[in-house]
Amino acid sequence: MTNLNSIAILSLLCIFIWIVAFTVKLYINGKANSFKENHPNLKDRIYTSDTKIYLLRILCFLLALFFAFYSLFKTKSTEIESIKEFESADILFVVDVSLSMNAIDVRPNRLKRFQDLALRILPSLKGNRIGIIVFAGQSFSFCPLTSDITAVSDYIQALGVEMVGAKGTDLAVALERANKIRKKNNNISSQITIIVSDGEDHENQNLPSIAGEVMVWGIGTLEGGLIEYRDPGTGRGGYVTMDAGISDSPMAPNLLISKMNLEKLEAIADQNNGSYYNVSFEAEGAYALLDTIQSTKKNKIQSIERFKNEDGAHPFLIAAICFLFLERILIFFMQKIPTNIYLTILLIISFGWGRLEAWELDPGGNSIDRGVKSYHNKNYNESQKEFEKAKEYIKDDPKLIYNESAVAYQLGRYKEAKELSEKILSHPNADKDLKAKASFNLGNIYARLGDRKNALKSYTDTLEMNPDHLAAKKNIEHLTKKKEQSPNQNRKNNEPNQEPSQNNKQEKPKEDKSDAERILDPFSGDTILKNKKGGSFDNEKFW
Repeated sequence: MTNLNSIAILSLLCIFIWIVAFTVKLYINGKANSFKENHPNLKDRIYTSDTKIYLLRILCFLLALFFAFYSLFKTKSTEIESIKEFESADILFVVDVSLSMNAIDVRPNRLKRFQDLALRILPSLKGNRIGIIVFAGQSFSFCPLTSDITAVSDYIQALGVEMVGAKGTDLAVALERANKIRKKNNNISSQITIIVSDGEDHENQNLPSIAGEVMVWGIGTLEGGLIEYRDPGTGRGGYVTMDAGISDSPMAPNLLISKMNLEKLEAIADQNNGSYYNVSFEAEGAYALLDTIQSTKKNKIQSIERFKNEDGAHPFLIAAICFLFLERILIFFMQKIPTNIYLTILLIISFGWGRLEAWELDPGGNSIDRGVKSYHNKNYNESQKEFEKAKEYIKDDPKLIYNESAVAYQLGRYKEAKELSEKILSHPNADKDLKAKASFNLGNIYARLGDRKNALKSYTDTLEMNPDHLAAKKNIEHLTKKKEQSPNQNRKNNEPNQEPSQNNKQEKPKEDKSDAERILDPFSGDTILKNKKGGSFDNEKFW
């Protein structure tokens, strides 16, 4: 009750502060309107709002504030129960954790083999309840029946031979504990028990029968193996000897060898009308468990979930939102916004009222931006796709055609790039600067195709449209130089056996390339033929 009183006081205080603030603003706005009427020459220099619209906006905001606070006092909390039904089976693992389960005739040892096998099939057991009973000389419930497979996974990984203090293997006491758990959960008829052991039974007791489906997983070999033991605290250890000692050498004469008792395990399975599987090296027992779960008739379990439902405030919150929305609309009428803006807002509201989704305000321009970004990332195929999308919104635009030409050039489609560049040159909406760029790119295409004559013509046309185009000048100089040097090169090739004279060697010393030659290298005939991708830097300029 104290909290509600505090909220009520705070709400009234906030509303009062807003009323005072709006009253002051309304008073100032009224005085400003009076001043404008008395001084017509200042009418366009002082901005004020219509007093009636401004007053209506204040009332809408205060009502929105009032309903928002009032909704807090109309909230009712009710507790609701939800009943869910699902099918489940109880799977109970009875796991031997006696010292013999550390025998290494199954690598890395018998207990580790079970852990690995159980963790592998655990995701397939989702939706069922799983529990674990461990036993050695004594027995206890290690993992209670739960449907949380993550928790079961943690329990399986925590298994170890040192967890039961009493030494030995007393399977009878473990099966009695399993029967007690079954009686507590007798509402579920689909019960599956998996006994995991090497069959050693030092007590040799009569074993009780188990209700439900029973499977026996034997782990070990008839030949047996040495028992490895290491102190979990220090990590030191070795192999168990017959006198309960530890030996560092696996060749010591008195080492204890643990052998799997196959007859005992098969007898347990026969006694409970179950099935026996040796899972030491094969996973047949695991697959049989999954098949049994699928074929076993499962009982439906009802789960009751309780949660609180808070209701009663919705009508007042909707009213608050409506008044706040109306107050936002009135702001547009208070400002001097052109009529077409009002129409745009109304269209957005009209078409967007039925469904809410993200609107792309400029789909054509956004596609071009993405295409340019993909181009600079050298993802030319993606760039081409984005420019194709832009054509749906921006048709027959010379700048977009220029972008398509650049992409075609990079993809090695020179014929297509040439046609697009020529289209720009004849386009009525292309300006002089864009035509100069297209002409320069056309020269690059001709140069790459080995057509020196047309390349020179395109570069010359570029200079006619843009006399300051430095790259075109350099390319003309480079192509002209190549043309002048070719006859001398041919004469030299006609005299393959003639040794050059000493004078000739002095006249043609080996020189480093100048800056201009290095810049023009990408346009040489040899380089163009060797390089399948890439053009000049100017060819990568987009709009």
